[in-house]
Amino acid sequence: MGFDIDKIFLPSVGVDMVFNISSLTPYSRSSIIYDVDFKSEAITIAQPLTPFSKNTSFRELHLTTIIHGKNRKIRAGLECIQFKVIDQYALANKTNVQAVLLKYELPVKETNIRSAFRLPLSTKYIIKGKLLYRNLEFYTPRDFSIRDISLTGLGLVIPKKRNKNLNPLTELKTNEKIVTGIILVNMNKNKPDGTLPIKAQVTRVSPNYSDTHSLVGLKILNLEPGSESILNQFIHDAQIDELKRLSGRNS
Repeated sequence: MGFDIDKIFLPSVGVDMVFNISSLTPYSRSSIIYDVDFKSEAITIAQPLTPFSKNTSFRELHLTTIIHGKNRKIRAGLECIQFKVIDQYALANKTNVQAVLLKYELPVKETNIRSAFRLPLSTKYIIKGKLLYRNLEFYTPRDFSIRDISLTGLGLVIPKKRNKNLNPLTELKTNEKIVTGIILVNMNKNKPDGTLPIKAQVTRVSPNYSDTHSLVGLKILNLEPGSESILNQFIHDAQIDELKRLSGRNS
């Protein structure tokens, strides 16, 4: 499938940078495109929440964004080969901000890197959840909270005690399978962005996360394409919103 870069990577488009896409531990940072120069193969983006510096290192870097295909959403990406931090970049409104100039190589390709997009939850973008374990139902925020989420997994923070009694969720063991449902909530909207049923498997248990809480990592086993699209959009919107908030931009 071919992609036309001049129809995809344009000013004001929200983008995600994926670091070390071929590794077992890729990670991402969200940003917005300020300017493009197709002739010199360069794209200028906003400095992301975790900023670039002269010490930033990576084996691979791809600039990606979501586009709409005929029947599905597609993540399209460019490989970036160089970067330069710009301390004073002039916006159209005559304010100066930090930016990053990326040199890229064609072609634009479809990318699939679900595990890179992990969202720490905030006060605006929250996730409510219900969990079924040993024929008992557990709810947020009383029995557990969702610390972060990606298209491949969730991080649960579990209070060790509930009403002075041991929380049964502290007995979760690696490889156990559980059923949960999550509700994606943008607090600025009148209704949830989505309600997703999820089957998951426990992949990590950290009982000493703190004196009062344990941390449990879950691997999502059955995210359907429609649910994946909803969750991906929720994560992307939350990351872009946080970037705008921290940089003082309203649009």
